[in-house]
Formats: sequence, C-alpha cells, structure tokens
Amino acid sequence: MLETKAIHDIVAALEPKLVEERRHFHVHAEISGQEVETAAYVAAEMSKLGMEPRWLKEPVAAWYLLDTGRPGKTLALRADMDALAMPEENCNLKGPKAAVSQNEGACHACGHDGHTAMLLSVARALAENKDKLNGRVIFIFESGEEASPSSYPLFVEMLKAEKPDAIWGMHVYAFMDSGTISAQAGPRMASAGSFNIKIIGRGGHGSRPDQSINPVVTASEIVAKLNSVIPLDIPADEAGVLAVTSIQGGETWNIIPDTCTIRGNIRYFSIQNFERIVQGIRRVVDGLCAANNCRAEYVSMPEKGHPVVNDPAVSKMAAAAIEKVWPGSLVEEPAWMASESFGAYQEVVPGVFVFLGTRNEELGSGAAHHNVKFDLDERTLSLGVGAPLQFVSDFLG
Repeated sequence: MLETKAIHDIVAALEPKLVEERRHFHVHAEISGQEVETAAYVAAEMSKLGMEPRWLKEPVAAWYLLDTGRPGKTLALRADMDALAMPEENCNLKGPKAAVSQNEGACHACGHDGHTAMLLSVARALAENKDKLNGRVIFIFESGEEASPSSYPLFVEMLKAEKPDAIWGMHVYAFMDSGTISAQAGPRMASAGSFNIKIIGRGGHGSRPDQSINPVVTASEIVAKLNSVIPLDIPADEAGVLAVTSIQGGETWNIIPDTCTIRGNIRYFSIQNFERIVQGIRRVVDGLCAANNCRAEYVSMPEKGHPVVNDPAVSKMAAAAIEKVWPGSLVEEPAWMASESFGAYQEVVPGVFVFLGTRNEELGSGAAHHNVKFDLDERTLSLGVGAPLQFVSDFLG
C-alpha cells in the first residue's frame, strides 16, 4: 500500500514529465479514430514499464495490464486520447497558450491530452511501486471518444471478460476551479442522441395552399410543440434536453414543397427519461401530422445510450481517497449535460467518473469545452495523478 506522503513525493517527481507529455499530445493532436501517433507513443512508454499493448483496434486503441503477482482485486483505469476536428486559437482567455496544435483542423479543446498524460503518469507510478500493491490494474486508452464509431464497445467486451471489480475515469472540467475535484454518486454526465424526421405533405403553387398540404406549416407546429416534451414528460426534479437544431423545407418563395425535415438532439440522465422523451417526440409528431393530413418518416431516431452514473460505494471510496491525498479539494458539482462514453463501462463494471477542475482566471483557462480558446491549467494535472494513485492504493490495499 502506498502511503499518502509517498504519493505526494511521487507526484512531485512526475510533474515535469506530466506537463511535457500533455504539451506533446496537444501539439500533435489527432482527431477521433486517427490517434496513430498518440497510441504509438503510449505503447512505447507502457512497454518501458513492462506492459505490452493488447490491441483491440490496431493501431489506435489498446489496453495494458499491470499484474502485481499477488492475489487481490482488479481495478480498471481509463483515459481517452482523441482531439476534436476543429481549429485552435493561439490564445486562451487571457494570453498565449503554453501549447498549440500543429496539426491543422485538430485541436485538444476538451482536455483529452491531459487525460492521456495523467494516466501515463499513474501507470509509471504504479509500475515502479507494484511491490506495494496487490491484485491487478487495467489501463484503458480509448480512441474515438468524440465520434462514432468509438472504440469503447471493444473495451466493454474486454471488461466483460476480465471482470474488474471497479473502474475509474476522470475528465477535466472547465467550469470548476483548479484545485477542486468532484466524485459524488449518481448521474454525472448525460447520454445524447439525435433525430431526423421528414414531414411529408403535397407540394404545389404558393398561390393555392388549399390545393396543397404544406409540410412547412406542420413542421413549424411540431417544432413549437416539441418544447413541451421536457416540462411535461420529465419529472420536475430531474433534467433533460430536447433541442431542435435544424428545420429545412422548400427552396423559394412561391412553391410549397413536398417535404420538410426536422433535426435535433436529446440528452438525459436515465434510460427511463430517454424512453419518455422519445415517446413524447413520436406523440407530438404523429398527432400533428394526423391533424394536418401529413405523414412522418422517421429517418433516424435516438438510440438508447449510456448516461454516466456513479456507483455509490465506489464513489464513496473515491471521495475518501481524494480527501486523504488532497485535503480540502473535494467539492459538490451539478451533473454535466455533455455526453461521455464512460457510461457504457459503468453498465458492466461499478465505477466512478471524477471531475477535475481546471479554471484559473489568472492563467486564462476556463473557456468552455469545444471552444477555440479552451486551455488547461497544467498545475491541476498533478491532482489528477495523485487522486487515482491514492484510490488505487486504497482499493487494492
């Protein structure tokens, strides 16, 4: 078992390499499914620690096993590696960034560069101190978290086979102050889905709407009525989102089109609310189409996803570990409506997903995720190494 004082010393020694690697990944950002150089770098560093890559999606997604050789529990730790397909500005909210992507159209504007660097540092610390641990540690480096198809279904099948006792994940969070960490139980991030619905009427001349069935009018009524689904179908003490983001029909001013298309997205923290929202969409669309002599073609509808919901027991242990290693850092933070693939892991392994604050007004970090000015306070990364080290030590101890 690692003592807390030893963890502090380990983290301090690792910090220069931690920051160096975070900047390396940031400068060499690779978008979802194309993390070839990132995965190769991780594989080379993990091989130095005696852990060879177990490729699930070569050459971009692999997992690694640290076996202490002593009986005990198995704990999985996960990080995602991909950048976003978007440009980056050289400055954050206050001034020049410490690192800027050199790959045009690829930008680590969500913090996955920090996630990868932190998990590498954790792996180094655990490999060098495995004589003080029992059981096994699984390291997951996921590709394609930001896009579909992601590699996470492959890792889910691996977890079903390896049967770890728990899983830990972490995400930097731009809206929490640097130096703070949240590990509370219950819903933490939403699941998301999109819909594409074609409203079919009958086109005609703009001067004779009586001889046509105008799908634009029906679609407009549907868009307005969809705003009632969340307040009417979702319990008042829970949260959900239904946002129409596109309505497209017709080309000019004097022709009534045959069709009009509605697109949008939903977000939710429970499967029950997913079902309520989807049923609400269909009720509104079918009802108004029937009232207006139109019909609906459901080109695509949201599929059941994976909200991130923290296990109470694992979260309690994680919170205790965080408070032990970084006293005073633990905070309560509302659930985040963004989506994350980590929820799929939690459906097969009890787990905790931790938020790591990175907002620092003095340094200019705090721009929203997926924003061209997004930046990390690199000093908070050490907390993101010490916290899982203490958790691993306590869990496997």
